[in-house]
Amino acid sequence: MPSPETKTSEAVRLFADIALPVAVREVFTYELPEDLSADAQPGMRAWVPLRGRMNIGMIVRIHNEIPAFDTKPVRRLLDEMPVLDSDMLELTRWMHRFYVAGWGEVVQSALPAGLNFSSATYVKAVEQSPDAVVSLTKTEEEIYNELLGYGAYPHKEAQQRWSSAARVMASLRKKGLLELWDEPYLDMKTKTVLKWHWKEKREDEIREIAQSGKLNKWQQGWLKLLSDDPLPATSPALNALDNALTNYSIGRLEKEGIIEKKEHKVSAAEPDYDFEPQALSALNEHQEKVLKPISEAITQNRYEKFLIYGITGSGKTEVYIHALMQAVEQGKGALVLVPEIALTPQTVRRFYRIFGKKIAILHSRLSDRERFDAWQALRKGEKNIVIGARSAVFAPIKNLGIIIIDEEHDTSYYQADPAPRYHVREVATVRAFKENAALVLGSATPSLVSLVETTKKSSRLLRLPSRHSGATLPEVKVLSLTEYKHAMRGPLAVPMYTAVEEAAARGEQIILLYNRRGFASFMQCDSCGDVVECPHCSVSLTYHKRQQHLRCHYCGFSSAVPYTCPGCDSHELQMQGSGTQQIEEELTGLFPDLRVLRMDQDTTSRKNAHDRILSSFGRGEADILIGTQLVAKGLDFPNVTVVGVINADTELAFPSYRSNERMFQLLSQVSGRSGRADKKGVVYLQTKQPEHFAIRFAREHDFEGFARHELSIRKPLLYPPYSRLLQFSFKGKDATTCMKAAEQFTRVMEQSGTPWPVLGPTPDVIEKMNDEYRWVTMMKLPPDIKTAKLERLCDYFYTWYDKTKPDGASTVRITLSHEMI
Repeated sequence: MPSPETKTSEAVRLFADIALPVAVREVFTYELPEDLSADAQPGMRAWVPLRGRMNIGMIVRIHNEIPAFDTKPVRRLLDEMPVLDSDMLELTRWMHRFYVAGWGEVVQSALPAGLNFSSATYVKAVEQSPDAVVSLTKTEEEIYNELLGYGAYPHKEAQQRWSSAARVMASLRKKGLLELWDEPYLDMKTKTVLKWHWKEKREDEIREIAQSGKLNKWQQGWLKLLSDDPLPATSPALNALDNALTNYSIGRLEKEGIIEKKEHKVSAAEPDYDFEPQALSALNEHQEKVLKPISEAITQNRYEKFLIYGITGSGKTEVYIHALMQAVEQGKGALVLVPEIALTPQTVRRFYRIFGKKIAILHSRLSDRERFDAWQALRKGEKNIVIGARSAVFAPIKNLGIIIIDEEHDTSYYQADPAPRYHVREVATVRAFKENAALVLGSATPSLVSLVETTKKSSRLLRLPSRHSGATLPEVKVLSLTEYKHAMRGPLAVPMYTAVEEAAARGEQIILLYNRRGFASFMQCDSCGDVVECPHCSVSLTYHKRQQHLRCHYCGFSSAVPYTCPGCDSHELQMQGSGTQQIEEELTGLFPDLRVLRMDQDTTSRKNAHDRILSSFGRGEADILIGTQLVAKGLDFPNVTVVGVINADTELAFPSYRSNERMFQLLSQVSGRSGRADKKGVVYLQTKQPEHFAIRFAREHDFEGFARHELSIRKPLLYPPYSRLLQFSFKGKDATTCMKAAEQFTRVMEQSGTPWPVLGPTPDVIEKMNDEYRWVTMMKLPPDIKTAKLERLCDYFYTWYDKTKPDGASTVRITLSHEMI
């Protein structure tokens, strides 16, 4: 019989399944120590050991199922409360299964820096027990003892401090005396400015002088300088002092101990936009009809998916704002997604005017700190509306009532790299369904996938057939570059040149689209025909005149312009093709009295550059805006009456089943920038293929005609939306090994017994990129394939390939992407 002190039953052991940010689909199981088990919850981050270091992972499940293997303990919890709630955790689980990605990879993409797995690595010395005897070399002992005194030491700094650190630390880790720890990382630096302040104990003295009323100009400057809102310690700030003080006199004051500089934190300011909620516009009859079913779904807490097909300028944004107002008035949150390049201040301003500080903005141009602060404000309920780009689909909005995806056809909603490779439209659909929210997709040129969904009753089609406020669609004129070959003014055919000239004479503005960056597309040798290529990719280098260099737009490689041909050493290298830089230069020559602005990836790379260019154009400080597809998205300038597409054929050059659709969408979107107010607009499309069906339908603003024609081509070929294309990509440093891996994986797919077509393997469109060779294999699956079936199928492919892969194929990376977009 056991004594009273003897335990009659063992305490229940708890385990945590942890998702780590690694490219494996399994979760890792760890034991929860008693001191952590009461606090641990799914959705919290934890420190766990893996491969000799302490990694940050996400707890996705807690259970008492004892594994058949020895487990290591969770070392520490990083959060007091879950950073992912149960709904978001379930959403990331669905993505992990459906997109065949690591669960930790999905979590990493869903959370901002500071809350995800972004980390800095530290080394920590492990104290030996008194009876432990570990032999150390003299260098090992010195480094070990020094690290003991630090607690945690940055890994990078350790490697820089001790020349033999890498070898010694590896040895200490092997002996169990050193650990690597990943610490959550967020750049917490707050921007500061220096401002002038009175030196301590001198302020009273100056105030006495001020009260005497006998102030000379210099002393008046002191008081202005050191008012309740001190001036920044910068030269431009002196302009505010009406020349009362100079840099020299301020230097004297500082030297004599009267004033001093102090740091002031600059908080992330709210956007400086007007807040006028009373300015909410009334809707017209068509808009009211579209809004009604959306409002009903919001009020009834019911998931329903809508597709608003509204021509450019039909007032889709006004419908969005009224739908958001319905949600907010009922105490619900809202999410508005827009393409990254369409997330302009002009777009944000329209929402901010009505909802003000309720709005959080999330996009890639924010700093880590700004994104973290916005995320925290949403978690605390301080804000309840999000306007953002692709990754904002994961924003922690409380009581979500509606998700809106504007320009839902845009390809930027698809994340191609890194994993998880997902489409926002699909993720938003699952999130809205799970949270009983309305989902609204909007576009003047909906994706054919979304359009076909409306015929299957999984989505409801709503139409806005006319422009708002009586504006009319612009006339579209197609100019054949073959016919106008000898009637060109620089890059413009004579009719477009004349239209630009006449519009400018009337004080109106012009937008020109040329969807290719740089000055010249490539350099070619007239002697041997060789094209100067990137040494790391199988593409030509683009010439950028302002920087005077050649640049690869895929890997970022750049080099000086060669004097001789790399192939034959001749001096016959010539610039070929053109880009936005060259078009800008030619326009300046053609219209010397007109002001030209360029907007492309090169001119908008700096923070807020996008805003500066568009604000300048909106204020009428430029007559012509030339750019890539950036100028085709979401811009609304009432004074623009002429829009020109310098070469409408650029999209057709890309080998894809979606080339026709992309060209029609781009032409329709840029055409919509013209004539958006009471001034009549005109659009010119220059092309060498005037009879191409996409151009013919774009000329007539006939999206439905284009859709019928394009779908009739895709249906017999089983291209999306009549299938879901799975693309397996193979990337490796060795060309032969990569090809053999692709061939064997494809063989496994073909021998799996599935009835669905397999295409490939073939070299990728760009066969070499970043010093890696690339092959692809595709499979056409049913468009409505279920998650479990897709997951089993891919698991089968990977399992059998691992058993039969050729020698050396472990160096080849295999990634999976869905091409049904």
